[in-house]
Order: sequence, then C-alpha cells, then structure tokens
Amino acid sequence: MSHLVIGQVSVYFGLFDDAMPAGFRKGREAHAEAVGALLAEHGQVIFPGVIDSEDGGRRAARELAAAGVDVVVFAPTMAAPPNYAWAAVAGLADTPIITLAAQESGVVPDDYDTEQATRRSLPVGLAMFTNVLVRRSRPFMTVVGELDSASFRDDLADALRVAGAVARVRAAPFAVIGPPIPGYDDVMASADDLQRLGVRAVDVTAAELSTAFAAVEDDEVDRLEQALDETNDATAVRGPVLHRSARLALAMESVCDQHGVCGGAVNCHSDVLRWNSDIGVTACLGVSRLSTSGRPFACTGDLPTGILLVLGRELAGSALYCELYQLDLPGDWVLVANGGEGDMSMRPPGSPVRLLPEDHYAGEHGAGTAVAFALAVGPATLVSLTPAADAKGGWVLVAAEGHIIDSRHDTMEGPNGMFRFASGRVADGYGRWCRAGATHHAALLPGHQVGALRDATDLLSIELAEV
Repeated sequence: MSHLVIGQVSVYFGLFDDAMPAGFRKGREAHAEAVGALLAEHGQVIFPGVIDSEDGGRRAARELAAAGVDVVVFAPTMAAPPNYAWAAVAGLADTPIITLAAQESGVVPDDYDTEQATRRSLPVGLAMFTNVLVRRSRPFMTVVGELDSASFRDDLADALRVAGAVARVRAAPFAVIGPPIPGYDDVMASADDLQRLGVRAVDVTAAELSTAFAAVEDDEVDRLEQALDETNDATAVRGPVLHRSARLALAMESVCDQHGVCGGAVNCHSDVLRWNSDIGVTACLGVSRLSTSGRPFACTGDLPTGILLVLGRELAGSALYCELYQLDLPGDWVLVANGGEGDMSMRPPGSPVRLLPEDHYAGEHGAGTAVAFALAVGPATLVSLTPAADAKGGWVLVAAEGHIIDSRHDTMEGPNGMFRFASGRVADGYGRWCRAGATHHAALLPGHQVGALRDATDLLSIELAEV
C-alpha cells in the first residue's frame, strides 16, 4: 500500500527500574527508536513514545486515531502488562496489527543472567499481548527475528505489504457502477456480507455517470485519444468508437475521484452504460485504465471480485479480472481470459496492447473499445472470493497456484493465458476449485501468492481454501 501510515506501539515496565543499572530505560527507548527507524523505510511512522502505563496507552490511542493509521505495529521493548498496549489499540477495531519480536540478538550466551533476562524480555512481553489479542478475537500477524538481520527486514516488509493490502480494502469505499445482472446469484454480496468484511460500497447512478460524461471537456478527450493512439495499436478503433470510449473513461475516473474509491465493479449490461442513451457503450477502456493505474474493477456488478482485485493487486503488484473458459484436457491447462478489459501490467514488458471494437456487446451508440494483450508466462495464482454462510467470517477466498504456460489465443480479442494447476491434473484442479466455492469470475495474480493470501485472510478473519 503506497503512503502507508504505521502506528508504532512500544511498551516499557518500570517495575524493574530499581534492580537495573542506570540508563536501563534509555536503552529500551533506544531500541524502540531503532524499530521506528526500520518501520520508516516503509511509510510514515506515528510513534507516541514508549508507553509505560494504561493512561499512556489511552493517550497513544488518541494520537493514533487522529493520524488515521493504516497498520499498528506492536514492538515491545521488554515484558510489560498487556493492558498498556491494549488501551492503545482497542478502539482501532478494523486496523491490522503486526506484532514484532525484534530481538537485539539472536543468540542466548552462556553467561546469560537475570539482568540480561530483564533487558531482553521482549519475547515475554510479546506473548503477554498476543494472548490478550486472541482472548478478544483480534487477528494479528507476528514477525520474529533479529532486528538487524536481512531476513527479519524481509519478513517485516512482507508483513507490512499484507497488512497494507488489508487496510486498503477497508479504508476507501468501492464503487458499484451498475447493479449485478439479475439472477447472477454467485456474484451477489449483501450489506451484511460487506459489513462482516469491513468493506463499504457506493452506488453510482446512471444520472451521476451521465452528468460526469457530459462534463468532460472535448480537449481532454482529444488528448487522451492521441495518447492512446501513440501508445497502443488503435488502428481498429480510431474515430467515434475511440472518442466515445475515451470520454467514458475520463468520466469514470472523475466519478471515482469524487468518491475516493479504491476500486469496484461495473455492469455494462445495464441502463447505466450500454442502455444509457447518454453513454450507450461498454466501459472496457475505462475499466482497463482504472485497473492499470491501481483502482481495479470487476465486471457484471461482481463486487466480491472487485474487492479481491484490489487486495490481490496490493499483494502481487498486478491483478487481472478473468474467467476460466475451457479446460484443455490433453494439454493439461485451462484457458483464462475476459471480454476485453483488465490490468495491462499483467502483460510481458514492452508487449503490445491492441484496442478493438467491443461489437460483441454493442450498446445504444454501438461498440465500445476493448483491450487485448498477451499475459506474461511464469508462476501465477488464481483466486476467487465469495460470501459463504458456513465459512469462517462468512467469506471464503479460494486460491490455486500454478503457471501461465503460454498466451496465444489472439482471436479471443481480450487478455488471455493458459493456466496449469501446480497441484495436479487440470480436471482435478478445476474440480477442487468448484468444490471450494469459487465463483465464475476470478483474479489472476503474478507469482505464487498463497502464503501472502493466507496471512491476508487471517487478518480479515475469513477462510482460505487452497486448491
């Protein structure tokens, strides 16, 4: 998550002051400052100072809340009563928590004595606090290691990336531009479902989008058309098709800016888009531009997949909306593709993007503009997200690691690739995919991401189903 705001909670216990040498507290404060310097490599750190009482925790809580922290990092300097830190975080109910056992040394020397045990008692303090988190059903991650080691720094960076991704889906609302297609029960999510996930949604009406569409200046459209023509193969859509799609793309960006959304879902097959007499085309180009710039959108009003795209892009750097179209049984792969939209960072570096008329789904004003590109070959992860009544937290995230082995179906007129399950034969993998509860929409992430997804689902308190 860009511009991560990190709240640091570090505790100290004065019970042992009389028994310890002069300068003991200053040494513990220096350790907290060293942790803060490391955290500052990943974002803005809000550090209220070392907390040594419950009142101090409450003061810290006010400072962290006022700063709107995205993530809380609990980094004890020693063993201390857990209510000190709990007072600081109790009110931040949806804020992800990372707990750090950031030892100054990874070695227990032979001359280890009581004084050293007190000075190095932060693992004791960590367990005191994590016990309270478990008692009170607050999810968290734990990173353990030696403060100055490269492995600890890498593990901390990974944890902050996961926590930032979870914070991202909870911090900003999602836009719904057109409700789901009636009868598409497998993409629905109720208000209660969204509340359980800690997610908010805003509905964008046909009138609101039409107003934004009309407000786009002609010179803005002309500049975007020129840029699209210069950076893509736009031979097939120059003229009215590209012009109307460019205007719609700018209108969608304006609406998303006004609502401050992080992503969302569109349903082109509605009176908001295709059957809106003011607009009358599909939104593939607008979806692709938003998705590539970091605000991913799913189609057919599928908000759960829109949420997943935002989470997945934060974790993996890219995320493609897709469907599993057909299994190639002799070749042992499944074709993943979509109807002409998506995150263009999924393609091989420097490879072309074709802009094509989306005449398969023409609207009142004809075809919109679709995008088509190849997918990068290499490790990948398929994921799907859905409400599920019996699942932990009421949601299940289905994940399957594998590989994109090729990308050659150009006549699909959209991004596409050939995915091979790492877990075994394609027929078995697809069967497990269905039994786990995956919807007919998915997200494709670059790399093998199950580890990060497991941590993310733990923080979200939902279920992970590995395929």
